[in-house]
Amino acid sequence: MTPRSRGRSAAADEAVFDALFLGHAARLTRLAHLLGARDAEDVVQEAFVKLYAAWSRVAGEDAIPYLNRIVVNEVRSRARRQQTADRKRHLVTVATDEPGPDGSRRAVVDELARLPRRQREALVLRYWLDLPHEQVAEIMGVRPGTVKSQVSRGLAALATALGEEES
Repeated sequence: MTPRSRGRSAAADEAVFDALFLGHAARLTRLAHLLGARDAEDVVQEAFVKLYAAWSRVAGEDAIPYLNRIVVNEVRSRARRQQTADRKRHLVTVATDEPGPDGSRRAVVDELARLPRRQREALVLRYWLDLPHEQVAEIMGVRPGTVKSQVSRGLAALATALGEEES
């Protein structure tokens, strides 16, 4: 059975869905890792399952923002469940694609993992995905002003943490 949207054949829908998966699964997996998911591949799989179920409503250009939002929400949900289970936060070790010559990229990713969830989400969505504040706000389910303050606080915290390491 293939996803079905209005006005397209099942084969066309299947091709679009497959292209979305092939084109975005790796990016979404990195997004989930940066947001703190220990099981990023499972998060992305769940996002595509949910997209498949909602295909008639979100097929086309709306699919990518929908996937971004699902990944963010799924990471939040899993973090809450994990936190409830063991009552403590886990720092996430994220493998970077290209480490900087002085390890600076690794240090940034490590400090990013230590930020509060909302600051980390705002920074990753704003600067890693290069989304405007309004779109980040929509994905996070907050107002654009909240995104701006979370980005500002997150950047300040990163600057302080990275500045202290260099001293």
